[in-house]
Amino acid sequence: MRRKRRAIDFHLDIAPVNLIDLLLVLLIFFVTTTSFLQLQVIDLTLPKTDASKKIQPKADKHSINIDLTCNTYLDKKMLSLDELKTELISIKKMGKKSYFRVGADASSPHECFVKVLNVLQKADITDIQILTKLK
Repeated sequence: MRRKRRAIDFHLDIAPVNLIDLLLVLLIFFVTTTSFLQLQVIDLTLPKTDASKKIQPKADKHSINIDLTCNTYLDKKMLSLDELKTELISIKKMGKKSYFRVGADASSPHECFVKVLNVLQKADITDIQILTKLK
């Protein structure tokens, strides 16, 4: 007479502590292998003001920055004043509503700022904001 074999009852316990360890190992792996974005930032020290009103028009934003050595940047792209004028005219011809933020380093010569304003005037651009830093 044959005996019936009883089915083996297989029960697997997964300890949550082991899962936490696995999670930490994966976290360390992803943090060490991820390359972080290096954003190009133009270092400006803006002049300070007491004004507290912030204007946010609904239009295309463009920024014109002037650094300490009078280099001019349009949307983080370095341009000469003639190239800036050409770019501004082409933006104006697109027909989209745009405004321009002009920021100059606090220690840059005033002449550089005036030259950029002159280029904006020649390109017939009137929607201009001047960047400052609140005290």
